[in-house]
Amino acid sequence: MEYILGVDGGGTKTTAILYNDKMEVLGHFLGGPMNLQVVSEEKIKDVFQKMLNHFNLKAENIKIGVGAAGAGRLGDVKKLESILKDIGFKKYRVSSDAHIGLLAIHGKNSGMMIISGTGSIGFAIKDSTLYRKGGWGHLLGDEGSGYFMGLSLSKELFHSFDKDTSFPKKILNDILDLTNSKNSDDFLKWIYRSDKGEIAKLSSIVLKNIDYGICQKIIDKTVKDLKDLILDLKRVTNLNSVGFVGGIIENDTIIREKLLFELKKLKIEFIERKYTNEYGATLLLEN
Repeated sequence: MEYILGVDGGGTKTTAILYNDKMEVLGHFLGGPMNLQVVSEEKIKDVFQKMLNHFNLKAENIKIGVGAAGAGRLGDVKKLESILKDIGFKKYRVSSDAHIGLLAIHGKNSGMMIISGTGSIGFAIKDSTLYRKGGWGHLLGDEGSGYFMGLSLSKELFHSFDKDTSFPKKILNDILDLTNSKNSDDFLKWIYRSDKGEIAKLSSIVLKNIDYGICQKIIDKTVKDLKDLILDLKRVTNLNSVGFVGGIIENDTIIREKLLFELKKLKIEFIERKYTNEYGATLLLEN
């Protein structure tokens, strides 16, 4: 029997699914991170070795597709291919985690994808070329993300002090409760000692207070930023289908609803995810 392994190597963890030649699931694996930008080659090799031990299989009996964080450059792809070869894999394909995400959504090497979770970024693939828009991090970008929404809400609060305007007491209480702050001064200290992920949690306050003008303004700006991200991808690819990744737009939120409405007006097709990322990694073997 021929075994096929699909691997989603992330920055914090690696997940893998083992299939038989009929693409029936035989088992799952969870291991350490696989981002060459922050993890040594030896540690990545150890993840693959533990994967093989977990499934009790030899590398030469497995076809493996790997999508890994930080593998967007040819040099990093070559490093991962060298690791797989050293371990004993004979049939393998390596690409980025963005590539397998696109394959998981579209099931083919063509289409767009936007991510809106803690951060935001857009990807598209066409004619075997991967395109990227956004993703410049929280200092230079991340518009349309949970972080940007949380930061925008925080700015609205402190700007209200400068402008001597009222700020909704309900929203302020929600902010203080979520951050375990006693007052706005306490919250200010929380902001400056918190990381991007913590600030992104404030987006939940925006999403549950959609009747307030402050939150409506942030929501509309988020939708516009995500729409612009899609249009930037469309401009360079002329593609017309897009999928969503990330809690802000994969979950049933007002932002998802409004963004889908905007796509309908633009006559851009929305694609529901077809496969898992691990299955998407196996599709690399077909290309």
